[in-house]
Amino acid sequence: MLEIENLRAGYFGSTVIDGISFQSGSGVTLVIGPNGAGKSTLVRAIVGSLRPIHGAVRFEGRPIDHLRAEAIAHLGIATVPERARLFRELRVIDNLRLGSRLAERRGEKVDFKSDLATLQELFPDLGPKLRESAGELSGGQQQMVAISRALMAHPKLLVMDEPTTGLHPLLVRELIVKIEQVARNLPILLTEQNVSQTVPIATRVHVIEAGHLVHSGTPQEILADDRVRRIYLGEAVAPPEATVSEGG
Repeated sequence: MLEIENLRAGYFGSTVIDGISFQSGSGVTLVIGPNGAGKSTLVRAIVGSLRPIHGAVRFEGRPIDHLRAEAIAHLGIATVPERARLFRELRVIDNLRLGSRLAERRGEKVDFKSDLATLQELFPDLGPKLRESAGELSGGQQQMVAISRALMAHPKLLVMDEPTTGLHPLLVRELIVKIEQVARNLPILLTEQNVSQTVPIATRVHVIEAGHLVHSGTPQEILADDRVRRIYLGEAVAPPEATVSEGG
């Protein structure tokens, strides 16, 4: 569905990511890496808020790296940016209507009440907050609304940039469960630093360090890598057993 080929991007003449290539299909495609590795730059280059310096981004076989963000959203790529970025002065329900209107502009048949009911099944706490200003919500609640707004757009692909940032550990676990549920019916490209909880829900994992793709594999392959466990999970890796000669 999404193809990244030899992508290079950065800011003001400085390269942040260079030579990134991978494909994103069904389930959760997870991109992990330390803070500053280039994960958010990658997302911005995909969704059109940053024009790539070199390389290609294709969605459903169509080049999109030359398109503006609005045109990319119109094709069916919805984004949940880092730290939600809601319209804080608007009520929650009005934020959700913005997502619904995007679906309408794409020619989708929209039943707002039905879509809202579906979201309330996913996020039971959403209902009591609908008439509140988005800016008055807690961080976890704002993330819930940001995901709901994106889903209201009836996307073909959901791109999420470090959605667990700043959340309490209990909320992180709840959110990851919700992401896993959404991914059963909608492909997700997810960037995260939270490796221990997100790798198990992924279909494919890509590791970015200093702007370069250094490792790709299944969750099992990634977690079996000693270096990944040491750096990203903080697990000590046992040294190889010493070889004892026959003479003692």
